[in-house]
Amino acid sequence: MDNLTFFQLNTHHCKAAMANLSIFLNQNNVDILLNQEPYCHNGIPSLTPINYTHFYIPSNTIPRACIYIRSDIAHNFTLIHSFSTPDDVIIALSTNPTLYIASSYLPPYDTLIQDLQPFEYFLTSLNPTNLVWGLDSNCKHQMRYSPITTSTCRSRVEFLSAHSLTTANEKDGPTFSGPQGESWIDITVTAKKMVYRIHNWLVSEKETQSD
Repeated sequence: MDNLTFFQLNTHHCKAAMANLSIFLNQNNVDILLNQEPYCHNGIPSLTPINYTHFYIPSNTIPRACIYIRSDIAHNFTLIHSFSTPDDVIIALSTNPTLYIASSYLPPYDTLIQDLQPFEYFLTSLNPTNLVWGLDSNCKHQMRYSPITTSTCRSRVEFLSAHSLTTANEKDGPTFSGPQGESWIDITVTAKKMVYRIHNWLVSEKETQSD
């Protein structure tokens, strides 16, 4: 598995968007989907795309992060329970060094430092050099081509810098489009030493029935 194809999408708990994913993922040969706000039924991510296996953390609330992997390769990945939460799902692939893959949802409130604590614990404990982290950051920054900079986004930029992380989608976008306008709130983060291994990052123009 030298080459993996990733797709990142916030489905906004939308049933139609999840139903559409099965066709999209299989037609585009996607290996791994980093999903935020999956459609859930009784608190469990539902409508799992055909030929895919999902990884998530059960809770009394609706999980807001999930990772889907092609079923024929899913057995190679392990869910890291000790660092994962309903909003931060982290899996590992046994490579040398280990490849860590994460999907996170950060709520749009002034609680960013608190919300990042579980992931910071993961970063400081394992110091991953191979990391792909897809997240809905829900914050805006002029560095991300937004006309405004929110206080939460300043904290996010400082967090990434403190842990030697960088974004793979520096100039691509927007990654969100909805009634409120367009923005670059959905980002793909990686360890600086690994950024050269990410190729052909782009925003798909295909309809996903989500934002």
